[in-house]
Amino acid sequence: MISLLEIREYIKNFYVKNEVYVNPCIKFLIALTALIVVNTSLGYMTLLNHPAVVLVAALMCSFMPKNFVVIISAFWILLHSYALAPECAVVLAAVFAIMFLLYFRFVPKDTIVVLLTPLLFAFKIPYVMPVAMGLLTGPVSAVSVSCGVIVYYMVQFITNNVTTFSAMDAETGSQKLKIMLDGILDNKAMAVTLVVFIMVLILVYMIRRMSIDHAWMIAIISGLSVSAILLLVCEFILELQFSVISIVTGCIVSFAICFMIQFLEFNVNYSRTEIVQFEDDEYYYYVKAVPKNILAVPEKSVKRINKQRKKTAVKQEKCVSTIKTSNGVSRTTVRNEEIRKNRVRQDKQ
Repeated sequence: MISLLEIREYIKNFYVKNEVYVNPCIKFLIALTALIVVNTSLGYMTLLNHPAVVLVAALMCSFMPKNFVVIISAFWILLHSYALAPECAVVLAAVFAIMFLLYFRFVPKDTIVVLLTPLLFAFKIPYVMPVAMGLLTGPVSAVSVSCGVIVYYMVQFITNNVTTFSAMDAETGSQKLKIMLDGILDNKAMAVTLVVFIMVLILVYMIRRMSIDHAWMIAIISGLSVSAILLLVCEFILELQFSVISIVTGCIVSFAICFMIQFLEFNVNYSRTEIVQFEDDEYYYYVKAVPKNILAVPEKSVKRINKQRKKTAVKQEKCVSTIKTSNGVSRTTVRNEEIRKNRVRQDKQ
């Protein structure tokens, strides 16, 4: 346990010291992953599939504000949809406009949530997001989670109906619009997932705010259990074609990720809990204080047992004097400056 706490402190200290360099790298990796997933799922415009174009766009996102990553990802989806059928791009543009209005109005700082939610759907572990947002933020993050869910299901609907859109002529534009709108409005799987994720987010938020021991761990287990149960019940009742194995394994992996989040963000020692009571002129206060598990990172110090003796090197300066002989030949004599100083010292004594 102590070694894990040391690792946590090392990570925090490293991030604080190198925040200027770490944040651009994180934005670059998220943007690169998002664009690669979009190209893999859609990929109908050849130019956007080129690795150089993807790298340049990801590098641009690393130096721009966080919300720029969301805009670039939406723009990427629109271009691929336009290459498949312009009608799909029109419907997606209208949906994106509504989502951006809600997003920038209520949760403009939840960029990472809007991007990670569809990515986690692609990796079969979307249950992390409602639980994590319930732990770290509040009910308002349901807007950003909902935006991510809608984006994923829209992209999935287009991917599943590529043959239908490709077989239609350009004259059947109104029919394409109808199919696209029906795919969004009549998508039962998307509606069920939205409702379940919002309920789980609020449930986790309420439990982790309670004044009980191990509130965060209880909230994680409750949120993932409710997610799995509700999705499985809806699968059997509405026949939504959810994979039971995928739900169970996804919840298990999500539990491990949420446990890591809880360890990094809310690691406390309940064995040292204190109940404090005090009062002032107007109120009585009953406070429950739970100390954090904080471990100071040991600093390496080198201690010398045997001190090295300094070797004093005496610089000998040469004093050169010139003496003229009777033959007219000049002769130089070199005397040691130290010898001269010693003689002067002896004469004074």
